[in-house]
Amino acid sequence: MSLSVASSTTAAATKVSAQRKVRPKLALKRVLLYVSLWVAFVWSVFPFYWMIATSLRAKADIFRRPPSIVPQGITLQNYVDLLVSAHFWRFAMNSLILTLSVTLISVFISVTAGYAMARHRFKGSVMLPLFMLYGQMFPPVLLLIPFYVQLRYLGWLDSLYGLIPVYLSYMLPLCVWLMRGFFSQVPHSLEDAARMDGCTRWQAFWKVILPMAQPGIVAVATWVMIHSWNEFLYASTFILSEKNRTLPLGLSKLIGQYTTDWGVLMAGGVVTAAPIVLVFFFLQKHLVAGVGGGAVKG
Repeated sequence: MSLSVASSTTAAATKVSAQRKVRPKLALKRVLLYVSLWVAFVWSVFPFYWMIATSLRAKADIFRRPPSIVPQGITLQNYVDLLVSAHFWRFAMNSLILTLSVTLISVFISVTAGYAMARHRFKGSVMLPLFMLYGQMFPPVLLLIPFYVQLRYLGWLDSLYGLIPVYLSYMLPLCVWLMRGFFSQVPHSLEDAARMDGCTRWQAFWKVILPMAQPGIVAVATWVMIHSWNEFLYASTFILSEKNRTLPLGLSKLIGQYTTDWGVLMAGGVVTAAPIVLVFFFLQKHLVAGVGGGAVKG
């Protein structure tokens, strides 16, 4: 009896000592994890902070050596110089028109095509989504010359409506894929029940299926909006005149060969990024849910 008690006591003491050795290791791993996360956070956020700080500096403070992390004197003159410029509002309006047009067309086509591919079986219905994803493998720069030749042949160079089909060509495949995945997750029984209650196929789609796919629609619209608003490569290649420049292209022209107004340029960067940040902030839950849900089934 005494031997069993002694052995159990020894085992308990060994277990306690082992736990004491493990706890410092877990604490060290947790500390290293938090430190690495903070380093990654600062590394990612600091460029945006520096852009905002530079936009609030006076022109003399921007070139101060050594530079100060916090602006010495906060001023809004850079934003005033930016917003009073007629070119800025023209560039912003061009970007807004282009972004809204591409977003609305992408949502309409991806919703209808995604529903058709998820609900109907036709010849090539299995391979078509795969070919659509294969198109995403091509770098956009490889398509510059073919797009340029086509737009010049159609007479659509240096026009906003010429950029719309170009943007749609590399955004629609992924949008249709996501919406197809979302519609595939909606049970057929819900649509059948709506049909049995007297709804037509269109009414069942509009009243039952479409509301359930709302996270996917928000995800597609947000993704297209962000890429259309920030796109630079195609716009810089196909837009030639100043009146048709988009906002990223117009801001790039502020960089001169000899001098650059960095305060106004950074203010333009803040104003350009602000709408996208706000959209992503308010719709991030729908965006994550939409991308994750649409990628489940393929």
